[in-house]
Amino acid sequence: MIVCVCNNVNVDKVKASIDAGSDTLEAIRETTGATACCGKCQFKVNRVLQQHAPQSIEQDSFLVAQTVNGSR
Repeated sequence: MIVCVCNNVNVDKVKASIDAGSDTLEAIRETTGATACCGKCQFKVNRVLQQHAPQSIEQDSFLVAQTVNGSR
């Protein structure tokens, strides 16, 4: 699904940016171009960030907990 029509940025590009370490709208803007023109897509991009980033953080926390507890 396209989230930024101006720069033809889709959800997969935004998720890839988040997976690569982008954790703010500004960082996503720099890596994908989304929200750089008219700004109407910033709410969609932010929703993807909020929905996708916590999953990565929770998974990392789970892996750290497993490693610390020795159950990995």
